[in-house]
Amino acid sequence: MKLGRLLLIIMPLVLLFSCGIQDYPTYTYELSNGLGEKYLVNYCEQTNYPDNLTRIKVFKEKHKICDFEGGAYTGCDSYIPSQVMLICSSDGVDYYYIRSQFGEYIAADGLADLKMNFNMMCISGDVSDLKDTEKHTYSKLAGLIRDAISADTAKKRFSSCGYSSEHFMSFYNYE
Repeated sequence: MKLGRLLLIIMPLVLLFSCGIQDYPTYTYELSNGLGEKYLVNYCEQTNYPDNLTRIKVFKEKHKICDFEGGAYTGCDSYIPSQVMLICSSDGVDYYYIRSQFGEYIAADGLADLKMNFNMMCISGDVSDLKDTEKHTYSKLAGLIRDAISADTAKKRFSSCGYSSEHFMSFYNYE
């Protein structure tokens, strides 16, 4: 009788903890660009139906510059960065260009007074699709970067890496 009660208590706990907690493999790879910058990208694909997502962390040396996640409607691997570059630094904030299959982003590493998810802003989308508050943040971020680096210097950084600066320059010139 005592063994039966013990099993009734233990079995639901075993099921609860074995189904709810899973370790997913974490993958790491190194990215480098034409400026000699090296980045480590660490990602974990959590593919449990119906919730599929990818957690991504990007490091420059041992310093984490961004940490974000993406869903799997476009494929988990579409969020994993293929290009990373430091654009400029200003007032204790480093601004990075990050490109994945899903889009191009500016990531702010530091205490930026911006309302952005994961301290990142997509620059490859259509600005007309943004809400008014997002347009304000987009404009403010573009202004901060314009104040920190000239257009020619930014284009040279992109060119040195072999990256396209088309979306960045559209963002850079937005007011």
